[in-house]
Amino acid sequence: MKQKINICIFLFLAIAVQAQEFPDTFIVLRETVYLQNRGLTEIMGLYTSAKQDIENSVTGEELYLLLARCEYLIGLAFRTEGRNREAAYYFEQGIARAEESIALRPTSEGYRLLGTSIAFLCEIKRSYGIGNFGKIEENARKALELNPNNLVARYLIAARYVAAPWPLTNVRKGLALLEEIIQENYLSMEKEDRFNLYLMLEAACFKQRRHEEARIWRESGAELYPTNNFIKHLLQ
Repeated sequence: MKQKINICIFLFLAIAVQAQEFPDTFIVLRETVYLQNRGLTEIMGLYTSAKQDIENSVTGEELYLLLARCEYLIGLAFRTEGRNREAAYYFEQGIARAEESIALRPTSEGYRLLGTSIAFLCEIKRSYGIGNFGKIEENARKALELNPNNLVARYLIAARYVAAPWPLTNVRKGLALLEEIIQENYLSMEKEDRFNLYLMLEAACFKQRRHEEARIWRESGAELYPTNNFIKHLLQ
């Protein structure tokens, strides 16, 4: 596996990609959830503001794509506090919003977001996960059929092998798939998606007892969200 020097190399080699534009209120919500530096009451206020802005300014499938992001973000906030029942509700809403987007127009991002919300729900509801883990990869592959360059869809497939409960887990395979993504133009990914990539690499390396590499990826993630501690959920 390449060491952190590869990250510096890719900083110069990455192809400029037009980033998806988000309302400012959504960006504040995302940053707050990932920084884990505010209480749930404040985060709920940010969530409400973001949804209102999105509903007032976006239409069509893009509306539901953005709403799906909002739902899984607030689900993550509840999961961080150990309130899994509420988290499950919002992940279910994320699934519903992604499905509404796909019903209007199937897109790579719609299938990717559907797979993402399913993955989060599988993580906190093991009874749901046993019967639905396969849907993570199923939707990720549909996303890749529409856009073979969707690195987050490839990440979902890799993460499914790292984070799945036994006997569905295959950390060695998941780590190999994650390392393949690092050889691609991964810096074009959204900030939260890059963080999740680093996070899963850290977890996979740790589980493989590759502790020095795990440290490198932990430091990479900390450069984006220094106060985030989602790793504890992946190592339980």
